[in-house]
Amino acid sequence: MQTLKHEITIENSCKLIRKSKDVFTPIKEAITNAFDAITQRQKNENEKFDPTIILSVYFKKDKNLLNEEIHTLDFVSVEDNGIGFTTENINRFKKLAENTKGLNNKGTGKIQIFHRFNEIEINSAFKENNKQNKLQSTCSKNGVYKEALLNVDDSSEIKTIVTMKEFTGDEKELEFFQKYLTNIDEIKRDVLKHFLLRLWIEISQYNLTFTIKVFLNNNKKDEVVFDQNNILKPDKQLEIYIDTEQRKINKKNKHIIEWSIIEPKHIITIQRFKLSTDEMDENEIYMCSKDIVIKNFKFPVIGTNTNFNGFRYLICISGKILDNPQNLNKYADEFTFPSKKEVEEKIKNKPLLFQEDSFVFWEELENKINKGLIKIFSDIKNLQEKRDNDIAEVAKKYGISPEIAETANITFNDTEDKIAKELFKTQSKHMAKQSIKIQKTYEELQLKISQLNPADKDNSNYRKKFGEITNTLLTLIPQQNKEELARYIIRRNMVVDLLKLALNNELSIQKKWTKKKHDNEKIKADQEGIFHDLIFKRKSKGTPNDLWILNEEFVHFNGCSDLRLEEIEVNGKKLLKDKTNIDEALKSVGIEKNSYVKKRPDLFLFPEEGKCILIEFKAPDVNLVLHCDQIQRYARLIANFSRIKFNQFFGFLIGETIDEVSLPGRYNKVPYCNYWVCPDEMIKSIGEVETPIAGLYQEIIPLSEIGKRAAIRNKSFAEKLGLIDNNKYKEKNTDKT
Repeated sequence: MQTLKHEITIENSCKLIRKSKDVFTPIKEAITNAFDAITQRQKNENEKFDPTIILSVYFKKDKNLLNEEIHTLDFVSVEDNGIGFTTENINRFKKLAENTKGLNNKGTGKIQIFHRFNEIEINSAFKENNKQNKLQSTCSKNGVYKEALLNVDDSSEIKTIVTMKEFTGDEKELEFFQKYLTNIDEIKRDVLKHFLLRLWIEISQYNLTFTIKVFLNNNKKDEVVFDQNNILKPDKQLEIYIDTEQRKINKKNKHIIEWSIIEPKHIITIQRFKLSTDEMDENEIYMCSKDIVIKNFKFPVIGTNTNFNGFRYLICISGKILDNPQNLNKYADEFTFPSKKEVEEKIKNKPLLFQEDSFVFWEELENKINKGLIKIFSDIKNLQEKRDNDIAEVAKKYGISPEIAETANITFNDTEDKIAKELFKTQSKHMAKQSIKIQKTYEELQLKISQLNPADKDNSNYRKKFGEITNTLLTLIPQQNKEELARYIIRRNMVVDLLKLALNNELSIQKKWTKKKHDNEKIKADQEGIFHDLIFKRKSKGTPNDLWILNEEFVHFNGCSDLRLEEIEVNGKKLLKDKTNIDEALKSVGIEKNSYVKKRPDLFLFPEEGKCILIEFKAPDVNLVLHCDQIQRYARLIANFSRIKFNQFFGFLIGETIDEVSLPGRYNKVPYCNYWVCPDEMIKSIGEVETPIAGLYQEIIPLSEIGKRAAIRNKSFAEKLGLIDNNKYKEKNTDKT
C-alpha cells in the first residue's frame, strides 16, 4: 500500500469550518453521501438494482480509571451499493470544498466528520471503464492519506463502506451515542427526523432498503429495517407557490424602491407525516434541501410536545428553490434567502454596486409556508381556539386587555416574544389614540369646570355637576389602568400589613428566633434588617423600593442603601473627595472605625443639588435616644469631605423604643402626632475655627407611627377602588399600627 500526503490540511480546515452543534451530523453526512452515490448510479440507464443503505453503530466494553465497566463508541459505518469511489469521486474526496458532484454539495461534509472522529476508512468496490475495481483507503485528521486500488473479479458485489473511527467527542456527545445502545428507537427517531422525506421517496420509487444495526463487542444487539412494508407515507400534501420579486426603477424619484412580481413562480411542497409518540418524541417542521433536513421552521401553534391522540407530526418542506446551493450557506446548514428590509438597506447605501434586481425574499417564503401549514393542519380540531388561548395567556401575562389582543396583527407562526411585541405595539397605538381623546375631552370639560361655583348655596348641586364632569373623563380611562392602580394600592396595603406583623413579632422567622431563644439556642436575630429590607433592600441602589412608606417623594430620589461612604456615587461621581482618608475623617467627627463598619447610616438619598437625606433604622427594642447624635456626626463628615457642597441635611432616626425622659431638649414632640423634631441644628466645619456650613433637620419616628400614617394615606384610594370596607378599616387600625 502506497503512503501519500493528503492534499489538504484537515486540522486547519477544522479551524476554518465550524463544528456543527448537531451531534448527529457525522452520521447525517455519511448517509447523505450514501444517498448521493445511489442517485449517481441510478442515472445510468443500464443499471438495474435495488438500492440499500446499512447504518451500523459499534460499541465496545471498556473500563474506566476506577476499573468500572463502561461502554464506549468503537466506530460507525455506513454501507451503500451506490456508484462507489470512482476516480472522480476519490479525487473529489481529497479536496476541501470540492462541490463538483452536481448534487448541490458544498464539499465540506467530511470536515464535519473529522470534527468528531480522527479517521475515515473507505472500502469501495465499483465499476469504471468496464473494469471492476476495489479501493481501500484511510484518511486521518493529521493529514495522512493511504490508498490502494486493485482490479478484482467482475463478479464482485458493488458496495461501499465508509467507517468513522476514533471518536473524539466530549462526554456529553458520547452520551448522545450511548443512548443508541440501550434503545435502538433513539437512533430510529434521529434517522426519521433527518431523512424521512428522502426515505419515503427512495423506498416508494426505487425500492430502497434502509437498515439500522447496533453492535456490542461485534455481536449484533438490535436491528431496524425501513422498506416497502413499513415506510411511512405522508398523510397530507400541499403545493404552494412562491413569488419572485423584481426591483422597479421609479423614474421620478430613484430613491424610492418599488417591487413587482415576475416569473417564475417557485413550487414548494409541504408533506405531513403522522407518527406515533413512540416513533417521534416531538412535533417537528423542517425545511429540506435535496429532501434532507436543513432548517427548523417555527410554527408554535401546534406545540413542540403536543400529543395529538397518541400521534405527533413531522412536516417536510421541499422544492427546487430550496435545493439550489446558491440559497445555502457554505456549511449547508442554513438558508440564505434575504429579507426585503436588508436588501432595501443595501440598495440605499450602495445603489451603484447593487447589480441584482430580482429576489425570493424570506418574508415571502415565511408567509406562504405559514399559510400552507394552516391548511395542512386544518383537520385538527380546536387549533384556532388553542392559538387564541395562547395569545390570551401572553396578553394576560403582560397586563394587556383582551380587547387590544383581538385587534393585534398576530400570525400563526409568531413566537411568544413576537406576540408580546405585537401586543405592546398595538397597545401603544391604542393608548395614543385614547390619550388624545382624553386630552381633548379634558380641554372641553375645563370650560364647564370654570362655570361651577363651589360657594353655591345649594352645595349638593355643585357636587353633582362636578361628579358628572369627572365621571365623563373616568369612563374614558382604560380598565387596564384602573386595574393597575388597584394592584398598586393592594401592594401598598400589604407592605403596611407586613410592617404591622413584624412589629408584633408575628413573622415566621421572628417566631423561629423566639423559639430558639426560649430553648436557649444560639441565634443571630436580625430585627433591624427586617425593617430595613422591607423599605429599601440593603446593599442596593435606586429602585424598586418602598420609601413611600416614609414619604411619597422619597421614591423619586437618587439613593443607596447600606453602602460605605467611599462606595457611594452621586451622578456617576464618587461622593467623597479624592484622597480622603476615611479613618482620619471618621476620627475628626468622633465616629469609631468599628462603629462605622457596623453602624453607618442605612440610607442615603440625594433629592436635589445641595440636599442630602440620611435615614437610620434601629431594631424595635433599641432605645433611639442613645443614637440621637449618629446622624449629626455623619452629616458633618459628609459636609466637610464631600466633593459636592451640601447646605441642608435631613435626618430620620427610625425604631420603636423611645425614652422620652432622656430625650435631648432640642427635640420637640409634634402636636397631635407621635414623633419628635429637631428643626434646625448647625453643622460646622472641621478645623481650628468651626463655622456653620450646613443645617440639619432631624426627626425621631416610631415604626408604628410610620405604619399608621402610611395606612391613612392608602385608605382613601382603597375605599374608592372598593378594596376595603371603611368600618372594617377602622377596626383594623385601632391596634398598634
